[in-house]
Amino acid sequence: MKNFIIEIQCQTASFRNPDFQNFHKSLELPPPTTVIGIAGAALGYSPLRAQEFFDESKFEIGIYGTYLGKCKDTWKYNKGIRDMRLYDPGLDGSIIQREFLIFPTFIIAFSSENIKAVEKLYKAFTSPVYALTMGNSDSLASIKNIEINLEISEADKIENCFVQGDVVNEVMSLANSGNFEFSIYTNDTLTYDLPIRFEYENDYGRRTVSKIDTYSLIGDLMKINYNIKGLQYKNHFIPLFSI
Repeated sequence: MKNFIIEIQCQTASFRNPDFQNFHKSLELPPPTTVIGIAGAALGYSPLRAQEFFDESKFEIGIYGTYLGKCKDTWKYNKGIRDMRLYDPGLDGSIIQREFLIFPTFIIAFSSENIKAVEKLYKAFTSPVYALTMGNSDSLASIKNIEINLEISEADKIENCFVQGDVVNEVMSLANSGNFEFSIYTNDTLTYDLPIRFEYENDYGRRTVSKIDTYSLIGDLMKINYNIKGLQYKNHFIPLFSI
């Protein structure tokens, strides 16, 4: 076994967009660190050990998803206590607006030349050690389907997925060289600089971002002027990228 996909569903999901601070706007797909996190939960690993698992096994992943709608909710949160006193709601509590995706379905692909690592992760998703959540602890998720050994192919039409790098910049660069075979219709921000690795104090300790990479979040169908490698699942093409 060299690859597999999981089709995962939940009632709500929220993945904080790092470009927003006072309002927790959600990305429309789980970022790579969330994928590492749910894999770690399935394996029963700490956040640090889950990250090490992907470092050791040189995985490629793919992320595809849709949802039925969005909503906003007001959340209480603890701003943090640093002087060893008791929690005081008046001093330490606050509220924030958070955006949620409603009834999302995500298709997440895992691929590696390390067959043992792929099989280990596959078995973990068939019987997860810990509950799987999508973005925050209230967004419990369930796996609806797992499929193995999908055919690797290439495509130039993409939608509802993450692609590594700046797709629009790459398309325009090729267009400047005379390749005009593309169609992009969107006003949304496509490109995000997202954390992909953290520096941990210990297994469950504080973390700081140690590595960032650029990703394009593709919504509506677009045709680009170059081919991308990925997996075909049902009628969905899921681009693969290294993490």
